Amino acid sequence: MLAQLTMLTSWNAVTALRFLSSVDPGILWGASLLAALLFTLRTAQREGLDPRAMYWAGTSAILFGLWGGYLLGFVYYGTDGRPWAWLRPWSGGRAEYGALLAGMLAIAIYLRVRKLPFLCYADAIVPAVALGAAIGRLGCFLNGDDFGTRSTLPWAVTFASGTEAYADHFNRGWIASGDPLSLPVHPVQLYASLFALALFAFLAWWRPSRTGVRFAAFLLMYGAGRFADQHFRGDFQPILGPFSLTQLISLVLTAVGAMIWVGARSVTSGVANVSMVALPAAAADK
Repeated sequence: MLAQLTMLTSWNAVTALRFLSSVDPGILWGASLLAALLFTLRTAQREGLDPRAMYWAGTSAILFGLWGGYLLGFVYYGTDGRPWAWLRPWSGGRAEYGALLAGMLAIAIYLRVRKLPFLCYADAIVPAVALGAAIGRLGCFLNGDDFGTRSTLPWAVTFASGTEAYADHFNRGWIASGDPLSLPVHPVQLYASLFALALFAFLAWWRPSRTGVRFAAFLLMYGAGRFADQHFRGDFQPILGPFSLTQLISLVLTAVGAMIWVGARSVTSGVANVSMVALPAAAADK
């Protein structure tokens, strides 16, 4: 199936695509987790955090994230009537936000038990989360899931039978059962990958002076990006007014990010004000 994946472009990307189409998506999904964990450990060493604590926090996030993504996937993909489906995380579809939320919860619990500052470690972790998302979305592209809306742009892509895009177009009556490919669609997986890669580069480079600001920026930007990309998703399903579940979760993340950002500024301003008040007294003592 993957070998039949083709891209309709005005530029010559056929050779590169044929190479990518021979790669198992699972390899990229596994690589995304490994890359995120390794980069998190590197960041911990650079920022003076406990590498051992960071390793176990990251490992807990991966394990909980795999399960959380699977559980939220029930909402999107259903259980297909499988008994005890929630105890079978190795099968079925997964939702990225389920993995992100469950991973964050696992990290918070671990750091709470270890009595370590959550925001300090969260600041160090979020660049790696963006890196993992950038790699993982390439796996989604090769697997043909999370497809985009129909497009006539020169970089639109088509997917072979057996993919979500092909099945959706067939069910809508846009293609016949004998057609080899779906209609051209936006490569939203690649859009998401490029966005996450840019976010990773920014967060890895940025050195804010206030604790929690990098974490807040990730929540704000990633939430806004996921909210926007839903407009190009072929499987968009509103559940509350015009909003999909992904967009509702995105709004919550951006709201939390804004609160953390404002809180970090308030703490810093408070410290600065106290210092300015105490300075004359300290000078008088001399």
